[in-house]
Amino acid sequence: MSALLIIAGTDSSGGAGLTRDIAAATAMAQLLPPFAQRSPALRPVVTAITVQTDTALEEIQPTRPETIQSQIRAAAATGPISAVKIGMVGSAMAAEVIAKALAHSVPETCPVVLDPVLHSSSGGHLMQAADLKPLIARATLITPNLQEAAQLAPSASNRQPDRPEASGIALQARQLQQARQLQQAGADAVLIKGGHGGGAISVDQLFFGDTHVRYDRPRLPRGRRGTGCTLATAIAVQLMAGQNLDQACARAGDYVHEWLKEGAA
Repeated sequence: MSALLIIAGTDSSGGAGLTRDIAAATAMAQLLPPFAQRSPALRPVVTAITVQTDTALEEIQPTRPETIQSQIRAAAATGPISAVKIGMVGSAMAAEVIAKALAHSVPETCPVVLDPVLHSSSGGHLMQAADLKPLIARATLITPNLQEAAQLAPSASNRQPDRPEASGIALQARQLQQARQLQQAGADAVLIKGGHGGGAISVDQLFFGDTHVRYDRPRLPRGRRGTGCTLATAIAVQLMAGQNLDQACARAGDYVHEWLKEGAA
């Protein structure tokens, strides 16, 4: 049986975190022929308990790193892991423990999708960008939004467009440099999400090797909490189903776009 290891925090509002991951994985799997007869197993690892509403992050209770490690060990002992999705980590020590536990419990060929959660959707600070280095080095794909990419690759992000009319070209060049910096840190591929940008078109850009793929979709009038969780989890499920990175990002992105449209209706 295919199994997805989901490493993330809880969200008492249900809008993000493990609750959203599980919902997204279940919905995505139902759309894929490989899982028509048998849905993948979902094995959650809790990194933190958060007290959240739709508008505020009120409290965080981190899970002890030793307990995170034990959860990963137990999940892997239950059966082989087919893919890993990592969301909220919580601390530098937790990131190190997760990276070491994955090295012991998950094959190197197992895809790992890292959603680098630095702030909650409601605006609360969760961790420093530098704390994610051990996990970036293990990631098959990292999925930062525009703000996260700037924080994770600060040296590339300081380059500003020389002329206003060149801003679009300069933005793409800057994202290429950000992706290269993250790849130099160990990530196989980088998907920079444009949902927090401006303009009528929302642009996601995938960088892997020397390949660059752009996904353009109409920008919707409203967002939803848990969008990053949903996309990263949907990509992980697509990879479990045998899709390549381009296919996985394209199809998961289309799924999230439809989910956002439902929320805006």
